[in-house]
Amino acid sequence: MSEETLEPPLPPIDARTEAVAERLFGLKFALRKDDPKHIHDEWEHAADWIHDGYLRQAIEVLAAADQAQPASADGGDYEERMRVEYRELAARAGRLRGMLQRYADGTLDFEPVCPIGLLSRQLDVMDEYAGLLRHRAKLEHVDLEEQDSATE
Repeated sequence: MSEETLEPPLPPIDARTEAVAERLFGLKFALRKDDPKHIHDEWEHAADWIHDGYLRQAIEVLAAADQAQPASADGGDYEERMRVEYRELAARAGRLRGMLQRYADGTLDFEPVCPIGLLSRQLDVMDEYAGLLRHRAKLEHVDLEEQDSATE
């Protein structure tokens, strides 16, 4: 392979990009019931060319996301968006958790079209994502429980 066809070197990678790359990598396991630790171990032992590919994808995804929702001048808007995202995620996960519990109890009033295992995996991923949001909020000193004046 000639040098002209090689990808340019990666820029310095921050923790956000690394986390997104690992998350993208983990999506290939989404239909399997792999636990997050197993996915993390797979990521840690993956070849450099795999890391580079996912890091490049993460850089593109983050650049597109940053363009789609530019941060405000004071940076405060992202905190409220994070709170809203967390509340919506928690509500959806709660509804799915309730449905799965009713299914397990035999009190669900319909038969789900997709396999229960897939719904259970979806809930696991939602719970993991909520955990990532809580961790990020802690690092960025964002109180996820704080209500804005419009919702009080």
